[in-house]
Amino acid sequence: MNVRKNPFYKGFFLLLPYLFSCGAIVCMIVVLFQTLIEPSEYFQLLMSGSTANSENVQAPIVQEGEFPLIPYESQWATLNVQGWEEKDIKVFFGDNKAILKKGAGMWVNSRFCGQNGKVVLSAHVTSHFYEVEDTKVGDLVTMETVYGTYVYKVVDSQIFHYQDTSLISPEDGEDVLVLYTCYPRKNGYLFKTERLALICKKIEGKDWTIDE
Repeated sequence: MNVRKNPFYKGFFLLLPYLFSCGAIVCMIVVLFQTLIEPSEYFQLLMSGSTANSENVQAPIVQEGEFPLIPYESQWATLNVQGWEEKDIKVFFGDNKAILKKGAGMWVNSRFCGQNGKVVLSAHVTSHFYEVEDTKVGDLVTMETVYGTYVYKVVDSQIFHYQDTSLISPEDGEDVLVLYTCYPRKNGYLFKTERLALICKKIEGKDWTIDE
């Protein structure tokens, strides 16, 4: 059989360049999605917002009759950091897309101030947490909550990769406030793989005993 004269083989070889081109385009789209879009803060916020009524919704661990029940998406505190021009930042329970447009969001798996655990707050570096990079060790952070005032002192700052969640993972035993945002600030709205966190330890505020 003469392959060159066979119309099937002729058509197949003519299609090869197009098939390779389409395959290359698909691979490029997949790579771009995995490296730029999927890890981006905006995609993650979009996804967290779409699940806000399922796994992200949970009531805080509270002591009935004393510690207030704080519903998801409600404001429970006002944040002020020494030296910041941004004042009275609203703090909400939850960290979906809608919340982070209004202020700082609290990760639902962390503790509230006074519960002797890690309190994890995040906000956009392009808005409410723009001045995180300007904060120094020793600066004071005040949380005016619906159940009392808490004062923390910045003891450290750390840069970490967005996929490394060890710094923001739940941890009980000491009242620690973690404020984190995208890093560096100079990149503006561009995708950033790093985060900057302020580690703050409580120096004033009531402790609450939590009944598990």
